Amino acid sequence: MQKIIKALFVLMLSFSFSNASMVEDGFLELEKGNVLEAANIFNVACQKGAFAGCYNLGLLYFKGEHIAKNYPKAYELFKKACIEGHNQACFNLAYMDEKGLGTQKDLNNAIELYTNACDGGNSSACFNLSAIYEKQNDNFKNVEFLTKACNLDHAKACHNLAYKYYNEEGVELAPVKAITLYEKACDLGYSNACFNLGVAYLDGKFFAVNKRQAKSYFNKACLLNNQSACEEYNKLDK
Repeated sequence: MQKIIKALFVLMLSFSFSNASMVEDGFLELEKGNVLEAANIFNVACQKGAFAGCYNLGLLYFKGEHIAKNYPKAYELFKKACIEGHNQACFNLAYMDEKGLGTQKDLNNAIELYTNACDGGNSSACFNLSAIYEKQNDNFKNVEFLTKACNLDHAKACHNLAYKYYNEEGVELAPVKAITLYEKACDLGYSNACFNLGVAYLDGKFFAVNKRQAKSYFNKACLLNNQSACEEYNKLDK
């Protein structure tokens, strides 16, 4: 009996590796520009239980690049992959429920899916939840999910959270905490955070004026294509 179980396990692994290989073949066709062939391979892989195939075929239908855009089909494929635990597919499904793409708007279902994706480490799902709760004027949950997203290195979430602490917007005033969050967002490449750091060291509101530090942050933001930062940098450079 144990031999039979072992044999079945080996067969299942082989089946899994074979389907995963099929998905890789689909990517190779995409790289060659053979979108229709890639779509066909992803479809076959999906039908055989490789849910990365379902997800990637869903992306092709969602984006509509070199293949007819089909939101209902994309929704169906993302749902298949999500049921099998594909985190990004669940996020995409939540987004489509929220926006009513390929399905009727269903905010409750979107929140449930976003929550599961967020719990699974998807920073964008946490951020989108924060935005939903902000629209609903639920400041507690807005801050909760901004914090979760920031902890998962979502740059804009860190910036938005910093803005709240710096401006006492729905949270206690905490300039030092705000600076730490702005620094994280800036390091993650969010130009507005770098710009706001420059302002913080220039306006003297909470910290001693430090033009050298301000100039450094304006320069960093400018290099990230923030035009306002470039202008401020040029003023300090005169």
